[in-house]
Amino acid sequence: MGSQYLGAGDPATRDAVLRYFSEQDIASGREYALYGFWFRAVFGFLLVGVLTALLKYGFFAGLWQRVGSVAGEGLLRQDLLFILTSLLLVEMISFPAAIYLGYWREAEAGFANIGLSGWLVRYAKSLLIGVGLQTIAIILLLAVMRWFPNKWQLVVPCVMGLFALTVTLLAPVIITPLFYKQIPLAEGKFRSDLLGMAEQAGMEVSEVYVIDESRYSKHTNAYFTGVGRHRRIVLYDNLIKSHTPEEAALIFAHEAGHWKYSHVAWGLSLGMLGMLAIALLYSISYPTIAQVEWFGLRGLASAANLPFLLVLVMLLQLFTSPVESQISQYMERQADRVALELTGLRDVFISAQVRLSRDNRSDLLPAPIRVFWLYSHPPAIERIRMAEEFALTK
Repeated sequence: MGSQYLGAGDPATRDAVLRYFSEQDIASGREYALYGFWFRAVFGFLLVGVLTALLKYGFFAGLWQRVGSVAGEGLLRQDLLFILTSLLLVEMISFPAAIYLGYWREAEAGFANIGLSGWLVRYAKSLLIGVGLQTIAIILLLAVMRWFPNKWQLVVPCVMGLFALTVTLLAPVIITPLFYKQIPLAEGKFRSDLLGMAEQAGMEVSEVYVIDESRYSKHTNAYFTGVGRHRRIVLYDNLIKSHTPEEAALIFAHEAGHWKYSHVAWGLSLGMLGMLAIALLYSISYPTIAQVEWFGLRGLASAANLPFLLVLVMLLQLFTSPVESQISQYMERQADRVALELTGLRDVFISAQVRLSRDNRSDLLPAPIRVFWLYSHPPAIERIRMAEEFALTK
């Protein structure tokens, strides 16, 4: 957090940024990045502290007993009700951060296109879907651990990977329509150019989709989702409105790079490996940690362990974030290079990065340690430098 507050202090980096951006751009990005800084700095630790205190003083142990007396024992009775109650409790504790950062920060920065009531409706839908999917995943996890008591460490990654794959395939056709109108890109030269570019990249795609992000915000973006024949590229309508056709085509080409290198499939595979490592670590360490009475552990495959595991995962994420960050940045660099290879539009690539950074008020001088630890994408100036160097090799 301190690195976010201080930012990058290298004069050479600042000079490089000022070749493409103004001091006002830098100040605007820093203001947005630091909005609610102390709130964000404290809240994560506060959430872990509150959950730990609830464990320590027996709140979750009591909740487990009360749920059991109401629902009766069983995976789809006591376990299910306890999981739902625990997840909803965590969401309730997290709500101040959600509304402060998800709504007030966006409204103050001028990004929000909806009022508080509209945001609350969207938040409620996200909450129901998120808690529902998490509950299904946890029930599957517990079922596998009970059905395969001696081999669950190997079976869990496969089942969880299959579940993640199912969600990835269904999200564009079931979840996305709950939030957006998703329509094919209008006929015309722009669409033909994009489909031609997709063919050049070896993409099996017959359609490009546009979602009405302008209903909610002024952010511009595009994303790639799906695997196999069900892969698709989706553009924000804001992107098409605020960027030139060449810039939008380059951003499309970047998503084509994710397609070319099967990054979604790689992400799912790496997630399975991570799940395997966690399963092995948990099974090995369980006899030791189970001796701490206030952790509330009631058996290797008990739903009563969920609150402890939630705290453990939150703490582990702090240390696994750099690995996830570096993998993501590597994939983004691959996609950037494909965009340049497909189009050859070096100057347009640079102008698109400049416009995206301004549109989204990106932090143009982030601290290197923060980039290393948390960033999913390389900073704008690094992507611009890559484009400059790419041109020299052609």
